[in-house]
Amino acid sequence: MSTAEQHEQTCRRSAVLRAAPTVEHPPVVRSTPDPEIAALLSSLSQTRYSRFLSAITAPPTRHSRSPEFWSIMDFAATELEDAGYTVTRTPVRVGAGSSANLVAHLPGHGTGTRHLVLATAHLDSVNEAGRSLPAPGADDNASGSAGVLELGAVLAGRSWDNDVVLILFGGEEQGLLGSIEYVAALTSEERNHISAVINMDMIGRRNSATPGVMIEGGEKSQTLMNDLVAAAGTYTHLAVATSLNPFASDHVPFIDAGLPAVLTIEADDRANTDVHTDRDTIDTVDPSLAMEILRMNLAVLAGRLGVMAKQNANSSAPAGG
Repeated sequence: MSTAEQHEQTCRRSAVLRAAPTVEHPPVVRSTPDPEIAALLSSLSQTRYSRFLSAITAPPTRHSRSPEFWSIMDFAATELEDAGYTVTRTPVRVGAGSSANLVAHLPGHGTGTRHLVLATAHLDSVNEAGRSLPAPGADDNASGSAGVLELGAVLAGRSWDNDVVLILFGGEEQGLLGSIEYVAALTSEERNHISAVINMDMIGRRNSATPGVMIEGGEKSQTLMNDLVAAAGTYTHLAVATSLNPFASDHVPFIDAGLPAVLTIEADDRANTDVHTDRDTIDTVDPSLAMEILRMNLAVLAGRLGVMAKQNANSSAPAGG
């Protein structure tokens, strides 16, 4: 095995942990909760989320090119197909091998132009000391991948005006390869119809006494960021920070293409020095923090999707907790 194969060139925060972005702390925005949104948020299940988290972290690694990655992608595909999504896998070139993106689609029922509302996370994990070493990747990024599955379970229980698109990317840790390929393959019509992209990367580590979230985006993301700040103040107890310095996660290719995308990530993520090591284990993840971030994200996603009537019990997502 070559030196390049032995030692990973990873993407996320570990490579730039000391380069702190400019961070703002916006004022808390509290509004009267919308009853339909509040009812939807009550459908989130920490029990189900924890089941997803446990399943995703069960293998010793989810390296983009490993058999374990494909096994967990199969697990995620089954969960989403059972919930009613149409699921496709698209190949992603990673070095001399390949990985894949998992894309799940739930069409809306609006009579006009249907927009695309995306929730995304990367499924792969890495140990930057070498491919042969354990890479449990619990916070980075089983926490976000489990979040996509949990949002998928809840969103499948409603009928929406617009389309739900859920994506689990491969090749993120080798340079955002999955999201770069996904964005490059979008047609001009698809780009024009994307209303929002909410990416989740590391949403489960409590790095400070107060549970918090960083919302990171670009110029085209400002309205989406404002909506997330308002949702956090209305539906959660999160302390919110924001940054217009997007880097090193799967929101960046969307922003580079002029699309409204954000990263939602645990507060003070630079303090988490266990990422990309064998220490990023499930016992370091706080599901209650992840659920607060999911509440914020779901409130905004629902607003973009257009809340409609609850489906009957036979077409609802499977109960998980």
